[in-house]
Amino acid sequence: MRSGPLIWVSLAVAALIVLWGIGSVFAIGRSRWQEHGRRQINWVLMMLLFGPLAVLLFYGTVRQHLLWPERYENVDGVAPADR
Repeated sequence: MRSGPLIWVSLAVAALIVLWGIGSVFAIGRSRWQEHGRRQINWVLMMLLFGPLAVLLFYGTVRQHLLWPERYENVDGVAPADR
């Protein structure tokens, strides 16, 4: 059984996902990052260290807050989207 090609393909896919994630970090304007008190370099480093897992975490959490902050505003504990 030859698992060599499968490993190389998996590594290539993981590298492409990380590069895509890093591109997504830089696609969001620096001003948005500063408005929310976040740093782009932290996410780039996390993606380089933790790979696709960090990309998924970025897409599931921070990216949403940066692109659509109005969805995450709470007034008296209730977001406007929940009303």
